[in-house]
Amino acid sequence: MERRFFAGHTTNSKTLRMHTLFSAQKNSHRGQALLTVVIFVLLIGMAGIGGFSSIALRETGSARSTLLGEQSLYLSEAGMEDAVYRVKNGKQYGASETLVLNGQTATTTIVGTGSSKTILAEGNVSNGIRREQVTLTSASGASFVYGVQVGRGGIAMENSSAVIGSIYSNGDIIGNGNSTITGDAFVATTHIIDNMTIDGSGQAYLITDSTIGKNASSTTDINDVTIGAHGYANRIIRSTIGKNAYYATSISGSTVGGASYPDTTAPSELPELALPIADAVLDAWETDAASGGTISSPCPYKPADGTVIGPKKINCDMEVDGSKIITLAGTVWIAGNLNLKNSAQIKLHSSFGSTSGVIIVDNPANRLTSSKVTIANSAQIVGSGAFGSYTLVASRNASAEQGGSEEAFEIKNSSSAALYYAPHGFIEIHNTGSIKEATAYKLTIKNNATITYETGLSDILFSSGPTGGYSIKTWQEVQ
Repeated sequence: MERRFFAGHTTNSKTLRMHTLFSAQKNSHRGQALLTVVIFVLLIGMAGIGGFSSIALRETGSARSTLLGEQSLYLSEAGMEDAVYRVKNGKQYGASETLVLNGQTATTTIVGTGSSKTILAEGNVSNGIRREQVTLTSASGASFVYGVQVGRGGIAMENSSAVIGSIYSNGDIIGNGNSTITGDAFVATTHIIDNMTIDGSGQAYLITDSTIGKNASSTTDINDVTIGAHGYANRIIRSTIGKNAYYATSISGSTVGGASYPDTTAPSELPELALPIADAVLDAWETDAASGGTISSPCPYKPADGTVIGPKKINCDMEVDGSKIITLAGTVWIAGNLNLKNSAQIKLHSSFGSTSGVIIVDNPANRLTSSKVTIANSAQIVGSGAFGSYTLVASRNASAEQGGSEEAFEIKNSSSAALYYAPHGFIEIHNTGSIKEATAYKLTIKNNATITYETGLSDILFSSGPTGGYSIKTWQEVQ
């Protein structure tokens, strides 16, 4: 029994040793496989990290390059602004200028003489070079930011007349017979808006019997007014307000679509605005015209069809009629009256390009009953044909400012022109006359006449002027 036991024990021990050996080998293979997987995953991870690092480095480099480019652009703009300022304001400058900011440089070069200059500015921050170029033209400028601007004589609008644009008046705006302003209407000091339809906002010392499409603001009262948006006043009386009512003293007999806010301070009076072209500029334009010589006879001066004229002073009245076409090659000063009628046309020479020209009607010896302009029967005064080119017709008749009734301009019967300017006089537009802008001491628009404002009038350039300065024609990045 004992032998069998030990024999059996011996057999089981061998089997156990064999089993252990095979298990060890099997575990060894498993360990090798696991190690292989770990190494493989590690390699993939390292490759991924390398890839992401490469992408990150490229993105960092790209971001740095972009930053250097932006810094160079700002630097070139700084150099350009310095150079433009020097040229426009007559400061000292050389053909090449260098501006240093934080150890980095902007270099500007200025080329050209006479009426045109080109400035090239280069900003260089760690070779991230950017360049800009500006073209300057020699011209005097004016800014007509309103379709109509008038002095203390104010505006009267009658019989379905319209201003397609906005108005600023140092005097009253009075309507009669469905007259409309499509933009805003602003009235200075103690003057009023009465019996008008205004699609935009209106502000005056007093607003009465009107329709205001947006906001209405009055230093004193809003009285019998229909308002599309908010109303602001000292008192609001018998009015319809689409949104909120803001008033200092009281509201009565009114309908308010939103909320009412009592004890709100009423709007202050608006200030008077100076007209856009000073008398000194008109004086300088007359000097410019006279530099080309004087025509003294025959009088009245009646140029033939196809005549090219200017700069020139005409020492008497000028008349153009029929279907004649007269071309302006420079500023013309008419020391008398201008009469243009029957499909006649005055236009600027094509060499004006996008700049504008001037006709001044001024008899210094008689600014009460002379210095007048009449344009009728489809006659036209136009620019060069290029975008941004207009002809300004200026009358220095001062009858209206002196309390008289003489008209500085009379425009009628489908005639048209770009800009009418009578800083001391009275302009009357009627019978479907249509123009781009009117500025006067006093203005009347009636009988379906329309003033249609163009946005380009906010910054127009004249081919000649007293400043001798430069205006920016183009500004662009070239690299």
